[in-house]
Amino acid sequence: MAIFFTLPPDSISYPYILINANNPMVGIRYIVSHRKSVEAVIIDSGIEIFRDPRTKDYPGGSEAWIRRLVSLYDRVRKVVGKGVEVYVTCCDYPDDYHPRSLWIDDRVTNIERTVFNILTCVDWYPDVSWLIPIQGWYRRPRSLLWSLEYLEELGVLRRYRYLAVANLCVEPNTRVIRDGVLYVHTWLREHGYGDAMLHIFGLKISALSSVDGYIHSFDSTAWTRPVSARLHSVFPWSAKSEEERILFFCEYMIRMAGRSSVVVPMHVFEQCLEHVSSMVRSMPFRYSSKREKVEKLLGNVVEDLRKMVR
Repeated sequence: MAIFFTLPPDSISYPYILINANNPMVGIRYIVSHRKSVEAVIIDSGIEIFRDPRTKDYPGGSEAWIRRLVSLYDRVRKVVGKGVEVYVTCCDYPDDYHPRSLWIDDRVTNIERTVFNILTCVDWYPDVSWLIPIQGWYRRPRSLLWSLEYLEELGVLRRYRYLAVANLCVEPNTRVIRDGVLYVHTWLREHGYGDAMLHIFGLKISALSSVDGYIHSFDSTAWTRPVSARLHSVFPWSAKSEEERILFFCEYMIRMAGRSSVVVPMHVFEQCLEHVSSMVRSMPFRYSSKREKVEKLLGNVVEDLRKMVR
Protein backbone atom coordinates (compact mmCIF):
# COMPACT_ATOMS: atom_id res chain seq x y z
CA MET A 1 0.00 0.00 0.00
CA ALA A 2 1.43 3.38 -1.04
CA ILE A 3 1.03 6.63 0.88
CA PHE A 4 -0.05 9.75 -1.01
CA PHE A 5 1.36 13.09 0.19
CA THR A 6 -0.35 16.32 -0.82
CA LEU A 7 -1.72 19.58 0.55
CA PRO A 8 -5.53 19.20 0.51
CA PRO A 9 -8.24 21.86 0.69
CA ASP A 10 -8.44 23.62 4.05
CA SER A 11 -11.84 22.06 4.80
CA ILE A 12 -10.62 18.46 4.68
CA SER A 13 -8.49 16.75 7.32
CA TYR A 14 -5.81 14.56 5.78
CA PRO A 15 -2.88 12.69 7.37
CA TYR A 16 -0.03 12.90 4.83
CA ILE A 17 1.00 16.48 4.16
CA LEU A 18 3.30 17.99 1.55
CA ILE A 19 4.85 21.40 2.27
CA ASN A 20 6.59 23.42 -0.40
CA ALA A 21 9.71 25.28 0.72
CA ASN A 22 8.90 28.18 -1.61
CA ASN A 23 5.59 28.86 0.12
CA PRO A 24 5.73 27.03 3.45
CA MET A 25 3.22 29.10 5.39
CA VAL A 26 0.28 27.62 3.46
CA GLY A 27 1.26 24.15 4.63
CA ILE A 28 2.13 25.25 8.15
CA ARG A 29 -1.26 26.95 8.56
CA TYR A 30 -2.94 23.77 7.36
CA ILE A 31 -1.03 21.68 9.91
CA VAL A 32 -1.91 24.08 12.73
CA SER A 33 -5.61 23.77 11.80
CA HIS A 34 -5.52 19.98 11.45
CA ARG A 35 -2.77 19.02 13.89
CA LYS A 36 -4.68 16.06 15.35
CA SER A 37 -5.09 14.37 11.97
CA VAL A 38 -1.55 14.81 10.63
CA GLU A 39 0.60 11.66 10.73
CA ALA A 40 3.52 12.47 8.41
CA VAL A 41 4.96 15.48 6.59
CA ILE A 42 7.34 15.82 3.65
CA ILE A 43 8.95 19.19 3.04
CA ASP A 44 9.65 19.55 -0.67
CA SER A 45 12.75 21.51 -1.67
CA GLY A 46 10.83 23.61 -4.23
CA ILE A 47 12.47 22.60 -7.49
CA GLU A 48 9.68 24.16 -9.53
CA ILE A 49 11.81 27.32 -9.58
CA PHE A 50 13.78 25.57 -12.35
CA ARG A 51 10.78 25.71 -14.68
CA ASP A 52 12.28 29.06 -15.59
CA PRO A 53 15.25 28.16 -17.83
CA ARG A 54 17.09 31.27 -16.63
CA THR A 55 17.25 29.89 -13.08
CA LYS A 56 20.45 27.91 -12.50
CA ASP A 57 20.54 27.56 -8.72
CA TYR A 58 18.51 27.99 -5.55
CA PRO A 59 18.06 31.51 -4.14
CA GLY A 60 21.27 32.44 -2.36
CA GLY A 61 22.95 29.23 -3.54
CA SER A 62 22.46 25.63 -2.45
CA GLU A 63 24.14 26.01 0.95
CA ALA A 64 21.86 28.89 1.92
CA TRP A 65 18.85 26.92 0.70
CA ILE A 66 19.88 23.89 2.76
CA ARG A 67 20.01 26.10 5.85
CA ARG A 68 16.54 27.37 4.97
CA LEU A 69 15.24 23.81 4.63
CA VAL A 70 16.67 22.81 8.01
CA SER A 71 15.13 25.88 9.65
CA LEU A 72 11.78 24.97 8.11
CA TYR A 73 12.19 21.36 9.24
CA ASP A 74 12.78 22.48 12.83
CA ARG A 75 9.76 24.76 12.70
CA VAL A 76 7.44 22.06 11.32
CA ARG A 77 8.59 19.58 13.95
CA LYS A 78 7.67 22.04 16.69
CA VAL A 79 4.23 22.56 15.14
CA VAL A 80 3.32 18.89 14.69
CA GLY A 81 4.66 17.71 18.03
CA LYS A 82 5.82 14.23 19.00
CA GLY A 83 4.82 11.11 17.12
CA VAL A 84 4.56 12.73 13.67
CA GLU A 85 7.18 11.82 11.07
CA VAL A 86 8.74 14.83 9.34
CA TYR A 87 11.08 14.47 6.36
CA VAL A 88 12.78 17.18 4.34
CA THR A 89 14.05 16.73 0.80
CA CYS A 90 17.67 17.62 0.22
CA CYS A 91 17.69 20.15 -2.62
CA ASP A 92 18.36 18.56 -6.00
CA TYR A 93 18.73 19.64 -9.62
CA PRO A 94 16.18 18.27 -12.11
CA ASP A 95 16.88 17.51 -15.75
CA ASP A 96 13.29 17.02 -16.87
CA TYR A 97 12.21 20.67 -17.08
CA HIS A 98 14.96 21.80 -19.45
CA PRO A 99 17.41 18.99 -20.29
CA ARG A 100 21.07 19.81 -19.61
CA SER A 101 20.30 23.37 -18.53
CA LEU A 102 21.53 22.67 -14.98
CA TRP A 103 24.68 20.85 -16.05
CA ILE A 104 27.99 22.61 -15.46
CA ASP A 105 29.57 20.48 -18.17
CA ASP A 106 29.58 16.83 -19.27
CA ARG A 107 31.45 15.82 -16.11
CA VAL A 108 29.39 17.81 -13.62
CA THR A 109 25.79 17.15 -14.58
CA ASN A 110 22.63 17.59 -12.54
CA ILE A 111 23.43 14.21 -10.93
CA GLU A 112 26.82 15.30 -9.58
CA ARG A 113 25.44 18.65 -8.41
CA THR A 114 22.66 16.84 -6.56
CA VAL A 115 25.08 14.39 -4.93
CA PHE A 116 27.23 17.31 -3.73
CA ASN A 117 24.15 18.87 -2.10
CA ILE A 118 23.27 15.55 -0.47
CA LEU A 119 26.73 15.32 1.08
CA THR A 120 26.32 18.84 2.44
CA CYS A 121 22.88 17.98 3.86
CA VAL A 122 23.90 14.79 5.62
CA ASP A 123 27.31 15.97 6.82
CA TRP A 124 26.25 19.38 8.12
CA TYR A 125 22.93 18.21 9.57
CA PRO A 126 23.15 14.48 10.36
CA ASP A 127 20.30 14.68 12.90
CA VAL A 128 17.76 15.77 10.27
CA SER A 129 15.42 13.19 8.69
CA TRP A 130 16.45 13.68 5.08
CA LEU A 131 14.55 12.36 2.09
CA ILE A 132 17.40 11.55 -0.30
CA PRO A 133 16.71 12.40 -3.98
CA ILE A 134 17.98 10.02 -6.65
CA GLN A 135 18.45 12.18 -9.72
CA GLY A 136 18.87 11.15 -13.33
CA TRP A 137 18.99 12.50 -16.85
CA TYR A 138 15.98 13.37 -18.95
CA ARG A 139 14.22 10.23 -20.21
CA ARG A 140 17.24 8.04 -19.47
CA PRO A 141 16.01 5.78 -16.64
CA ARG A 142 19.28 3.87 -16.33
CA SER A 143 21.06 7.10 -15.38
CA LEU A 144 19.43 6.75 -11.96
CA LEU A 145 21.84 3.87 -11.32
CA TRP A 146 24.74 6.28 -11.72
CA SER A 147 23.30 8.33 -8.89
CA LEU A 148 22.82 5.23 -6.73
CA GLU A 149 26.43 4.18 -7.23
CA TYR A 150 27.62 7.59 -6.07
CA LEU A 151 25.40 7.40 -2.99
CA GLU A 152 26.57 3.89 -2.14
CA GLU A 153 30.25 4.73 -2.54
CA LEU A 154 29.84 7.79 -0.31
CA GLY A 155 28.03 5.83 2.40
CA VAL A 156 24.73 7.70 2.12
CA LEU A 157 22.63 4.59 1.46
CA ARG A 158 23.85 3.00 4.68
CA ARG A 159 22.65 6.00 6.69
CA TYR A 160 19.28 6.82 5.11
CA ARG A 161 16.42 4.49 4.16
CA TYR A 162 13.97 6.97 2.62
CA LEU A 163 14.91 7.62 -1.00
CA ALA A 164 13.09 9.47 -3.77
CA VAL A 165 13.10 8.87 -7.51
CA ALA A 166 13.47 12.50 -8.50
CA ASN A 167 13.53 12.72 -12.30
CA LEU A 168 9.88 11.92 -13.06
CA CYS A 169 8.03 15.04 -11.85
CA VAL A 170 6.73 16.06 -15.28
CA GLU A 171 7.27 12.78 -17.14
CA PRO A 172 4.16 11.82 -19.17
CA ASN A 173 5.46 8.49 -20.47
CA THR A 174 4.34 5.61 -18.25
CA ARG A 175 7.02 3.30 -19.63
CA VAL A 176 9.80 5.74 -18.68
CA ILE A 177 8.30 6.04 -15.19
CA ARG A 178 7.99 2.28 -14.75
CA ASP A 179 11.49 1.58 -16.05
CA GLY A 180 13.05 4.19 -13.76
CA VAL A 181 11.32 2.85 -10.65
CA LEU A 182 12.10 -0.78 -11.52
CA TYR A 183 15.78 -0.02 -12.18
CA VAL A 184 16.09 1.64 -8.77
CA HIS A 185 14.02 -1.02 -6.95
CA THR A 186 16.03 -3.88 -8.47
CA TRP A 187 19.41 -2.23 -7.88
CA LEU A 188 18.65 -1.55 -4.22
CA ARG A 189 17.66 -5.15 -3.55
CA GLU A 190 20.61 -6.60 -5.44
CA HIS A 191 23.01 -4.43 -3.43
CA GLY A 192 21.63 -5.20 0.01
CA TYR A 193 19.31 -2.23 0.53
CA GLY A 194 16.04 -4.17 0.44
CA ASP A 195 14.67 -2.23 3.42
CA ALA A 196 14.84 1.10 1.57
CA MET A 197 11.57 3.02 1.15
CA LEU A 198 10.99 4.54 -2.29
CA HIS A 199 9.15 7.80 -2.85
CA ILE A 200 8.27 9.32 -6.24
CA PHE A 201 7.93 13.06 -6.78
CA GLY A 202 4.98 14.20 -8.88
CA LEU A 203 3.71 10.79 -9.94
CA LYS A 204 0.67 10.96 -12.22
CA ILE A 205 -2.39 8.84 -11.47
CA SER A 206 -2.30 6.97 -14.79
CA ALA A 207 1.14 5.57 -13.91
CA LEU A 208 0.24 4.33 -10.44
CA SER A 209 -0.67 0.80 -11.46
CA SER A 210 2.67 0.39 -13.26
CA VAL A 211 4.67 0.94 -10.04
CA ASP A 212 2.31 -0.76 -7.59
CA GLY A 213 4.24 -2.83 -5.09
CA TYR A 214 7.54 -1.05 -5.69
CA ILE A 215 7.03 2.25 -3.90
CA HIS A 216 6.36 3.34 -0.34
CA SER A 217 4.92 6.75 -1.17
CA PHE A 218 4.45 9.47 -3.78
CA ASP A 219 3.27 13.05 -3.93
CA SER A 220 1.36 15.39 -6.20
CA THR A 221 -0.69 18.57 -6.10
CA ALA A 222 -2.21 17.90 -9.51
CA TRP A 223 -5.67 17.43 -8.00
CA THR A 224 -6.22 21.18 -8.50
CA ARG A 225 -6.73 20.36 -12.20
CA PRO A 226 -9.63 18.21 -13.49
CA VAL A 227 -8.48 14.60 -13.25
CA SER A 228 -11.38 12.95 -15.08
CA ALA A 229 -13.31 13.47 -18.30
CA ARG A 230 -16.56 14.02 -16.43
CA LEU A 231 -15.00 16.74 -14.27
CA HIS A 232 -13.25 18.39 -17.21
CA SER A 233 -16.47 18.45 -19.26
CA VAL A 234 -18.08 20.71 -16.65
CA PHE A 235 -15.08 22.55 -15.20
CA PRO A 236 -12.37 22.76 -17.90
CA TRP A 237 -10.07 24.85 -15.72
CA SER A 238 -7.96 24.67 -12.56
CA ALA A 239 -9.95 24.85 -9.33
CA LYS A 240 -10.64 28.43 -8.28
CA SER A 241 -13.14 28.59 -5.42
CA GLU A 242 -12.94 26.54 -2.23
CA GLU A 243 -15.97 24.57 -3.43
CA GLU A 244 -14.21 23.67 -6.65
CA ARG A 245 -11.06 22.74 -4.75
CA ILE A 246 -13.01 20.32 -2.55
CA LEU A 247 -14.81 18.79 -5.53
CA PHE A 248 -11.61 18.42 -7.55
CA PHE A 249 -9.78 16.87 -4.57
CA CYS A 250 -12.55 14.39 -3.86
CA GLU A 251 -12.73 13.33 -7.51
CA TYR A 252 -8.95 12.86 -7.45
CA MET A 253 -9.25 10.61 -4.40
CA ILE A 254 -11.93 8.54 -6.14
CA ARG A 255 -9.83 8.10 -9.27
CA MET A 256 -6.69 7.31 -7.32
CA ALA A 257 -8.37 4.71 -5.13
CA GLY A 258 -9.81 3.06 -8.23
CA ARG A 259 -6.43 2.62 -9.92
CA SER A 260 -4.10 1.21 -7.30
CA SER A 261 -3.52 0.18 -3.69
CA VAL A 262 -3.13 3.64 -2.19
CA VAL A 263 -3.71 4.40 1.48
CA VAL A 264 -6.77 6.65 1.59
CA PRO A 265 -8.25 6.71 5.11
CA MET A 266 -11.99 6.16 5.26
CA HIS A 267 -12.53 9.44 7.08
CA VAL A 268 -11.29 11.28 3.98
CA PHE A 269 -14.04 9.77 1.85
CA GLU A 270 -16.56 10.44 4.63
CA GLN A 271 -15.59 14.12 4.66
CA CYS A 272 -15.78 14.24 0.87
CA LEU A 273 -19.24 12.70 0.93
CA GLU A 274 -20.45 15.26 3.46
CA HIS A 275 -19.01 18.21 1.54
CA VAL A 276 -20.09 17.17 -1.96
CA SER A 277 -23.58 16.19 -0.74
CA SER A 278 -23.99 19.71 0.64
CA MET A 279 -22.91 21.13 -2.74
CA VAL A 280 -25.85 19.43 -4.46
CA ARG A 281 -28.22 21.87 -2.79
CA SER A 282 -26.38 25.05 -3.73
CA MET A 283 -23.55 24.71 -6.23
CA PRO A 284 -25.67 24.21 -9.41
CA PHE A 285 -27.34 27.59 -8.89
CA ARG A 286 -23.96 29.33 -9.03
CA TYR A 287 -23.39 27.96 -12.54
CA SER A 288 -26.73 28.79 -14.13
CA SER A 289 -25.51 28.30 -17.71
CA LYS A 290 -24.58 24.67 -16.97
CA ARG A 291 -26.85 23.92 -14.03
CA GLU A 292 -28.01 20.50 -15.24
CA LYS A 293 -24.46 19.36 -16.01
CA VAL A 294 -23.30 20.42 -12.55
CA GLU A 295 -26.21 18.61 -10.90
CA LYS A 296 -25.46 15.42 -12.84
CA LEU A 297 -21.75 15.60 -12.04
CA LEU A 298 -22.33 16.11 -8.34
CA GLY A 299 -24.84 13.27 -8.27
CA ASN A 300 -22.33 10.91 -9.88
CA VAL A 301 -19.56 11.94 -7.50
CA VAL A 302 -21.82 11.47 -4.48
CA GLU A 303 -22.81 8.02 -5.74
CA ASP A 304 -19.16 7.00 -6.08
CA LEU A 305 -18.30 8.35 -2.63
CA ARG A 306 -21.16 6.38 -1.08
CA LYS A 307 -19.65 3.23 -2.58
CA MET A 308 -16.36 4.09 -0.96
CA VAL A 309 -17.78 4.48 2.55
CA ARG A 310 -20.02 1.40 2.55
